[in-house]
Amino acid sequence: MTDMTPEAARHALADAARTSDRLRARARWASSKLAVLGLGLGVVTATIGLAESKLLGATVFAAWGVLVAATAWWERRRTAHLAGARERTSRYWALSFGLYAVAIACGVARPDGDAAFWLPAAAVVALPMLVGAVRERRA
Repeated sequence: MTDMTPEAARHALADAARTSDRLRARARWASSKLAVLGLGLGVVTATIGLAESKLLGATVFAAWGVLVAATAWWERRRTAHLAGARERTSRYWALSFGLYAVAIACGVARPDGDAAFWLPAAAVVALPMLVGAVRERRA
């Protein structure tokens, strides 16, 4: 092992800090993905409850599937991943989908188009992913 001068050590630490900052900047895509899909799931939830047209509901649900596929493709093209991101984000996904299931289960007993139920339900369903997006941005 070679001895480093104090100047070389400072330079090495500065390089490491710049590299870390670049990695974190490139790994911000996870928060964007959570935000986009959280909003999308909220729209799907509201549409399922409020849309009178079955065709519109099916179209929005199909668009959700396309959005999920597009973000999965986009994610595979990202080269930077922060350690533990998958474990952190999977909790937000699971919570949002759990709340989605509760909203659908409770909403079937509601009259069609009950905005007083479906709009807050959509916000509650989207909230975990949106909170996750903010937290992941800060990670």
